[in-house]
Amino acid sequence: MTNEATGLLAIWSTIASESETDYMHWLTREHVFERVSVPGFRSGRVLKRRGSRPSEYVMLYDLDNADVMSSPGYLERLNDPTPWTRRIMPTLEQFRRGGGVISAQGGNPAGHGGRVAIARFEGALPDSLRGNQGRELVNRLAKNDWIANVQIMTVKNDATSIATQEKSMRRSSEGEFAGLLVIEALDSDSLDRAIALASESGDITPDSFASYDLVFVCTAQQ
Repeated sequence: MTNEATGLLAIWSTIASESETDYMHWLTREHVFERVSVPGFRSGRVLKRRGSRPSEYVMLYDLDNADVMSSPGYLERLNDPTPWTRRIMPTLEQFRRGGGVISAQGGNPAGHGGRVAIARFEGALPDSLRGNQGRELVNRLAKNDWIANVQIMTVKNDATSIATQEKSMRRSSEGEFAGLLVIEALDSDSLDRAIALASESGDITPDSFASYDLVFVCTAQQ
């Protein structure tokens, strides 16, 4: 295993209040552990969007590389869901899933902050997140006080769009997106300052970001 992951998988969904306890127990007692046991998965995190009603959650999985999403080990899990997974999948709404390549990384990739802002771009990534501009922005954000980690991820559509048994069980269609800017901070004020700094680029607005709190972490056993 190298020192730095180069892939990221992000999965969003909302869950009704009457199903939320079952959903959270599924995530934190079975599902995330199952996922990070797949070769190439390094860690899994569960985050909850602040003030969301119904509750919105995002799972972030650090991967050795983007090819893990089409690996035999991962596809085997997706095509052989557990009974608990079969019960949960039809309850998920506003489902979005996308994974790909980390094109820029700032801060220490092994560390994570408890306050997280994510800008999700439905179309192409804005110019300020591409190439050298993206790397410069990430480095500038990561140098700020109380910022733990900053990443740009570009979705790899061919791996994300593979048809699986799990996908067929969800009632809602699977939304797509092109990429992400993820900022992780140690407190809310620092996160707000980083959002404002990112917005100075001109093609990212503060409204592009949603703020989340970290609620669960699981790392792969070495």
